[in-house]
Amino acid sequence: MTARPTAISRRSVGSQIRWLIGILLVLVPVGAVVSVATIHTQGAAVRALTLALGPAREANGGVLLTMTRAEAAWTQQTAGLAPKVDALGLQASVASQLDALEHAVESTELSAGDRARYGELVRQQRAAVDSWFVAARASLHGLSPGARASEQLRGRAATAYSDFQSFNQRLGTDIQARRDAARVDSREATAITSGVIVAVDVAVVLVLVAAGLGMHRAIGRPLARLREVVRLQVEDDVIAMANQEEGALEVRMLARDFNDLTRANARLVDQQAAVLEMQELVLDVGRGARAAGDVSEALRQVTTKLGVGLGADRVLLYTMAEDGQTIEDRLQWHTDDLPDLPPLPRSLAQQVGVVNDELRRDVGFFHLPDLLACDVYDDERIRAFHRATGTRSLLMLPVGTGGRGLGILSVMMVSAPRRWHRHEIQASLQCSAIAAQSIVALRLSQMQDEQVRRLTELDRQKTDFMATVSHELRTPLTSISGYLELLVDGDFGEVTDGQHVALDIIGRNATRLRGLIEDLLVLNKIEISGLQAVSEEVAVRDLLRAVTETMGPVAANSGVHLVCTEVPDDLMVRVDRGQLERALINLGSNAVKFTPEGGRVELSAERSGDDSTVISVHDTGIGIPAGDLARLSERFFRAGNATAAAIPGTGLGLAIVRAIVEGHGGELVIASVEGEGTTMQVVLPVARRASVGVLADA
Repeated sequence: MTARPTAISRRSVGSQIRWLIGILLVLVPVGAVVSVATIHTQGAAVRALTLALGPAREANGGVLLTMTRAEAAWTQQTAGLAPKVDALGLQASVASQLDALEHAVESTELSAGDRARYGELVRQQRAAVDSWFVAARASLHGLSPGARASEQLRGRAATAYSDFQSFNQRLGTDIQARRDAARVDSREATAITSGVIVAVDVAVVLVLVAAGLGMHRAIGRPLARLREVVRLQVEDDVIAMANQEEGALEVRMLARDFNDLTRANARLVDQQAAVLEMQELVLDVGRGARAAGDVSEALRQVTTKLGVGLGADRVLLYTMAEDGQTIEDRLQWHTDDLPDLPPLPRSLAQQVGVVNDELRRDVGFFHLPDLLACDVYDDERIRAFHRATGTRSLLMLPVGTGGRGLGILSVMMVSAPRRWHRHEIQASLQCSAIAAQSIVALRLSQMQDEQVRRLTELDRQKTDFMATVSHELRTPLTSISGYLELLVDGDFGEVTDGQHVALDIIGRNATRLRGLIEDLLVLNKIEISGLQAVSEEVAVRDLLRAVTETMGPVAANSGVHLVCTEVPDDLMVRVDRGQLERALINLGSNAVKFTPEGGRVELSAERSGDDSTVISVHDTGIGIPAGDLARLSERFFRAGNATAAAIPGTGLGLAIVRAIVEGHGGELVIASVEGEGTTMQVVLPVARRASVGVLADA
């Protein structure tokens, strides 16, 4: 059993010393002097132990414990595991313990030499700790969950931690040696004093023995038990408490301060754990919202995870319509023992938009620990909300982005009041922002999908329309051309000269219309199924000769000089001959058509480097305005000077040419100066060994 402390042992150390000195002065002056000197020596040793060496040892052990925890947590994190604590989060605790250690070793109770030696070891220890945290932070930076840090960074951290252990052990060894020496000095002083007192006066010996026992009860035993409590805390019993009712007054005060520090540290640990839990909740809510396929699912993830994570009874989320005042939808989550809430009464529903504006404009959030509190329940809106929902405690936050309100998020407790902590409010605000981002992003995605669907449908309808119109125009045009030929041949009677002129005009326009229809059909076919081509190796010289033979009569009738330059026999391209001839004839026809009488059209070809062949059609015609060059390949677009000169054309030729050239993996390059002429270049890749295939879609 523990002995009950006497009145003397509960006095302050100073009062006990004064009582002892008074007795000794009465007994024997010599014994008093010797006793005072001995007590002074013991007092210095005790002060060194209690005020410097003891705190220094405890602080040094605390630094080692915290760094050991940090190193273990860092090892788990770099190995891809999830530790109980964040290694980097312990840096502030280590720094605080190092400060306490530095303060202890700077105590004036130690000699100047001890202070200098211990101070240097503390500084070295702090430098090693800082180096370890720098290396640990670098190894964890950008590290994804489940991944392992690089060996180089792990090695740097291991070296820093080894240095820290070395300095920590050296300091602990020195402090322990100094403490042992202080104890030896104290014991030797006691023995000497006892001998002197025995020699001088037996009474002095008895007084000193009694004083020693009293000091032991007042200081020694309580300090030993306090050290035991410290040891328990070092061994992770962080809630171990010292006895505040034992020992001298100073020891009891020390025990009380120690217990206050223990409770404060426990609260801090709990708060840190709660903050980390809320951060993990926000991350979980974000992952759930991003994985959702629509707005309703995203908001359901937010309400469910937030309600479970906060331990709430009910979570309501109202989304607003475009006007920002009308409720568009409502999602709710609640515990299994609660029923679904019916819609809000009309009077309250009309207030949702107003409350949303107030939240975003003024306060940012409402947190009401107890709706039934007198100063809160006086508000009519709160009374109505309590009657409609049965809420006892409320946390209400706006859901919005920028200047637009999208809804209101309400977290409720029904069973009892609740004080909403700062980290819970912050996590709820972040979840509210996630809800807003999800609403905006998913609505935008839905709008984009709808636009794509509409544009796709419109393009399909356009393609179907072009195919239908082109087909329906070609059928009657065939009949018109047939009967026109019969009229010209005189099968319906003799045709006069004036009638011949009219029939020629009809024939030219029928031919022009047939060309337009054919161009439309070709473009429509390319858009629907791509450029279906049968590739073969073709000599470029043969292609240009065929184009020259085809365009020769047309050029001669227009008074245009058509020239084809010499082309090397080995200049080959792998193309669909019929399609490429069509493209080149189209370019040649344009060159002749837009070149005035007496002008010149030149066809040429050459190899460009090792990977391409360039076929050029150059004319000295009217040229193309610079502002029209970028739109030349658009359907039905015609240059402004061609339209002004009333030169006939459909505006589809270059669109077909570009589709054919690009379908062969080539490029159409256009260079022109208005009033001087135009050069059209077809750049094709060198011939490749390939058989029949489908070339790239136009």
